[in-house]
Amino acid sequence: MKLRRAAFAVVLAGALGLATLLLLEAGVRVFQPQVLPHDVPELWVEDAALGWRHRPNVDLWQNSGEREVEVCTDAAGNRVACRTPARSDCRARVLAVGDSYAEALAVPFEQTVWARLDADTGACTDDTGVSAYDLAQYVATVRQRLAAPGAHYDLVIVSLYLGNDLTAEPDRMPEPQTVKYRPVRLFPAALTEQALWDWFYPWNSWLESHSQLYVAARFAIRRFRDPGHVGVYGVPDVVRPSRFGAELRDGTARGIAELAEAAHEHGARVLVSVVPHVVQVRDPDGAELLRGLPKLRGDVDMDLASREFVPQLARVPGVDRVVDLLPALRAARGEPVCGTRDTHLSPAGHAVWFEAIRAPARELLGLPAR
Repeated sequence: MKLRRAAFAVVLAGALGLATLLLLEAGVRVFQPQVLPHDVPELWVEDAALGWRHRPNVDLWQNSGEREVEVCTDAAGNRVACRTPARSDCRARVLAVGDSYAEALAVPFEQTVWARLDADTGACTDDTGVSAYDLAQYVATVRQRLAAPGAHYDLVIVSLYLGNDLTAEPDRMPEPQTVKYRPVRLFPAALTEQALWDWFYPWNSWLESHSQLYVAARFAIRRFRDPGHVGVYGVPDVVRPSRFGAELRDGTARGIAELAEAAHEHGARVLVSVVPHVVQVRDPDGAELLRGLPKLRGDVDMDLASREFVPQLARVPGVDRVVDLLPALRAARGEPVCGTRDTHLSPAGHAVWFEAIRAPARELLGLPAR
């Protein structure tokens, strides 16, 4: 009898809990509808030389938490406009390298900095940006693309993201692997932090793409618990003088020098576009970050890179121009330059990015100023 009562209590509690969650889910969908993100692991494929790359000739829809975006690639894996045929009237050729900021999956291709640059200059830009790439992969991409038979580029634009492109080991290449894919497991393979992350990743992805309640609750918790926008990846080294020292600066500069040398060997000029971390844009004096992490007081400098590292990059041999996006993005803070859920640059942020590199890009391409 006791066992029956206990079992009944468990079943009843489970039924009530499920009914409550369903009611809350319905309430969120009616009164506070959410955008449901969903990953597209099929966009990437392992690559022996680069670690991973875009799968060629894909046409799919993805949502990083901001909006539905159709993503297409060409035979080389470059991101391209989905409904526009390849051009044959290119005034010049541009190679864009970078990580997810250059890839820009949260932005329709026609609104990216690369499409805007092509419309302004008449050039054709190959957008080779790939999520999670680091500096060694940028260098390898430039060498591979410029050495291809018949390849010619007039300009290489590097999107250097200060959030995770800084490195003391610019030649360290990752192993070939898949990205944004983890097998579904009923239980974690181990109790290590990485094993727990790998176990929860597919469950989190499923909940993100199916439950508006889950998305709303997680966002609310992050806003309350993470006022400095650093909860997922931690405080970036670029805003901490104790972390952003000579080792990271010199290592990153050395990687950029290798890239510039490869570009100049093939007759291409080099423009480095320095993309700041979102906290540098949204929290220029660090007040919000320190409110959440007061122990960092005395070790936060949001302008450290602009003041000391950008001039160092400008002195790197072979680098023709360096554009720091931080001042332009801060000046446009009244505009939604970054996403709300996905904090990569928004379409408005890409418009600012374009205006910041427009004049130097035209100059390096030998075009008159506008």
